[in-house]
Amino acid sequence: MFRSYCVAALLLTAASGIAHAGYLDENPDEVFESVYERIGALPVQATRDPDVWLRLQELKREPCDQKSIEGLAQLLDRLGYRRQAADGLYKFVLSCGAPMTALNRSVNIYLKITDYPKAVEVADEYVRRAPSDREAHYLRGIALDGAGDHKRALADYSDAIELFGADKKKISSRVFLKMASAYAALQEFCEATAPINQWVALDPVTRDTSQTQKIIADYEQQGNCVSSTEPRSERFPMPARGGVVTVKAEINGVRGLFILDTGATYVAMKAAFASRAKIPQTEASEITVNTANGPVKAKLSRAEKVRLGRLEAVNVPVAVQDDEKIYGNGVDGLLGMSFLSRFEVQMAGGMVEVHTRRPKK
Repeated sequence: MFRSYCVAALLLTAASGIAHAGYLDENPDEVFESVYERIGALPVQATRDPDVWLRLQELKREPCDQKSIEGLAQLLDRLGYRRQAADGLYKFVLSCGAPMTALNRSVNIYLKITDYPKAVEVADEYVRRAPSDREAHYLRGIALDGAGDHKRALADYSDAIELFGADKKKISSRVFLKMASAYAALQEFCEATAPINQWVALDPVTRDTSQTQKIIADYEQQGNCVSSTEPRSERFPMPARGGVVTVKAEINGVRGLFILDTGATYVAMKAAFASRAKIPQTEASEITVNTANGPVKAKLSRAEKVRLGRLEAVNVPVAVQDDEKIYGNGVDGLLGMSFLSRFEVQMAGGMVEVHTRRPKK
């Protein structure tokens, strides 16, 4: 028994030696020409590593072996050939069509070596192939931020949040903080408060702290944001049997009927109402928003002022939707969290109360 095991081990060792044969003296550019056509050429010193040579042999035999390209990329990364690892993963997917994890890792490597334009290129491909993958949008947002395209980054951060699903409380604070930073980079400090406020509103018991309020206050100070600060409140009756709460609100001074919706990320409105309220639409970025009928496309823009009774906020992110039938007859849109999260919303005794925030001590 022991002897047969030793014989088997010796055979495996011999086979391994044969697989590695040539890595010291053969010309890799000639041996792996067909592999390099698919994943890009490697430096000779990298291929002299016996494990790299073995992975290349595997890819020569099986051009679309996902395990082999993954192993090769890990080796190249470890040996310090990070760009070649990222290039190989990206070109492998273009050639073989999979896997999406290769694009994910490729973007991450480009981000680590701060090649943001290339990270954007790969992330574009990632989003094109997996448009509903929230991680793809998040990574592209980071890449776009690094490349200085903060406006496009905002749309991707928004999509990453919307595509997460119903339980947004589990989303990392990093997404909201990066979205706020992108707004700040555009000198839109009032808008920068929206993602932070939204993150707090998802779990106010643990997140509504003096620290988060300071972050919000700093942005408000930089933007000289004018909003309701003195104690004010508005109350609305909740309809029986699960009906929706509708309110009269003003967007840029234009009055409309809106559904008060704490589950909506944005103040959202029909395109016709947005036109009346002079909401910019021509250069607005396209985003995904979740509705009762599933995800739909919208344009990310902003309202100069939103007013609900005596409560008001300025520079509020809004979503504009083309479907005129989406909210029902007579309803102009949703009064969502990009406005409501600047206040406190409480539901009790058959009433919904929206009031100014109380400062934390």
